[in-house]
Amino acid sequence: MIRVNLLAGGSHVAPPRVWVPAEQKSSVIGLGMLLVTGLAVGGWWYYLNSQRTATEDHITQAETRIEQLKDAVKLLETSRTQKAELESRLALIDRLRAAKHAPVRMLNLLNAAVPEGVWLMEIKQAGAAVTLEGRAMSQTSVSDFAKSLQDSGFFKMPVEVVMTLMETLEDNNVFRFLLKAEPAAGIPTAIGAATPAAAGGRPGI
Repeated sequence: MIRVNLLAGGSHVAPPRVWVPAEQKSSVIGLGMLLVTGLAVGGWWYYLNSQRTATEDHITQAETRIEQLKDAVKLLETSRTQKAELESRLALIDRLRAAKHAPVRMLNLLNAAVPEGVWLMEIKQAGAAVTLEGRAMSQTSVSDFAKSLQDSGFFKMPVEVVMTLMETLEDNNVFRFLLKAEPAAGIPTAIGAATPAAAGGRPGI
């Protein structure tokens, strides 16, 4: 058998391929670091920009919410004002209604409180004070009348006996009296400047 040796000159190893010449390695390394730095800076800028955009969106939403809350506060204040006005009107209506019925209530009270031997001639009101003028057969009847008014709860205590004066009426001795009373707190008494006391009086002598 004939063998042919095709590897002339013996074994030979090819030299390694050099991608970057030695004199350019430092430049390539510097370029690589520059690229890495650029990518890092770009990524950081992108992150900051996204954060800024998100913050601006939050600020815009917050401002919108603030405007909505301002409108809600204005609406609430308007509602409170309207409620206060309505309550004031209702309170006024209640006072007027109470004042409307106060004279009737007072006259009914006086009619029930006047004892035998006493009759009223006039009822006057000055401010909150109410004065009752009348005649009685005795001073005891006047005292009983004042006590009856105090016990009614309609007037504050005491009901003051301002004056008692004996006078002669058709050959009879009677006592002319003047009582002063002030209604209890919260009780209106708008009865006018002067009211004849026909109701609750006793026949004259």
